[in-house]
Amino acid sequence: MKKNYKVIIFDADHTLIDYLEDEKAVLRELLPTLGIEPTEEIVCDCDDVSNETWDSAGLNNVNDPYIQENYHRLYVEHTEDFFASLFLRYPSSADPKATGLKFLKMLERPSILCEGAERVLKALKGKYTVCVATNATSALQRARLRSIEQYLDGVYISEEVGFIKPLPPFFLKILQDLGVKKEDCLMVGDSLSSDVAGANNVGMDSCWLNRKKRANDSGIEPTYEIHSLKELLVLLGEND
Repeated sequence: MKKNYKVIIFDADHTLIDYLEDEKAVLRELLPTLGIEPTEEIVCDCDDVSNETWDSAGLNNVNDPYIQENYHRLYVEHTEDFFASLFLRYPSSADPKATGLKFLKMLERPSILCEGAERVLKALKGKYTVCVATNATSALQRARLRSIEQYLDGVYISEEVGFIKPLPPFFLKILQDLGVKKEDCLMVGDSLSSDVAGANNVGMDSCWLNRKKRANDSGIEPTYEIHSLKELLVLLGEND
C-alpha cells in the first residue's frame, strides 16, 4: 500500500543534477588554458583520474570519523591531487592547487540535470514539500542547484548543516526545520552509504535510485528501489 508522504528529500549529484556532465563541460573550457587539447578521450580519461583521487582521499568512506570531520576540506583539496595526477598523464606547467581552485570556481553555475529530473520535480511541486540534501561545499552547490531552485522548498548542504550524510544530525536537522515526523518523509538518492543508510539511521523511509541495476551486497537495505526517476512517480501514485 502506498504511503502518504508529505516530504520528498532528494540527493543532488547523480540523482537530480549531473555532476559528470558538469565536470566534462568545465574541463572542455579549462583544459585548453592548461595547454591540453580537450579531446573526448582525454575528457573521459579525466573522469577516471577524478574517481581515483576521490577514492584516494577517502571521500567515499562517509562512515569514517576522520572523513566525517574533514570532509569539506578534503573535498576541496582532492582537486589539487586530481590535477597533479592529470598533469602526469598530460604535462602542463600549471600549478595543480591553483588549477583545482579555478576548476571548483568554474563549476559554480547552474547544473545540467539528470534524465527525468525536471519532469519529476514539476509533478511533485505543490503536492509535497520537496527538499535537497547534499554532501558538498556551500558555494559550489548553491550555484549548481539554481537549475532546479524553483521546484525546491528547502536545501540542506552538509557544509552549512555542520554534518554530512549519513550522520543522524543531518537528517534530524531537516525534520526539525520542517516540523515533520520521520514517517512523513522519503529520502531518494543514488548512494546506499550516504542516502539510504542516513535515512535508515533515523528511521526514515528510503528509496535507492539504482540506474545501473547494480547488485546490492552492502547490507544496507532501502525501503524501495527504482531504476529511473520516473519510477518514483509510479511509486508515489503520481504517474501521469
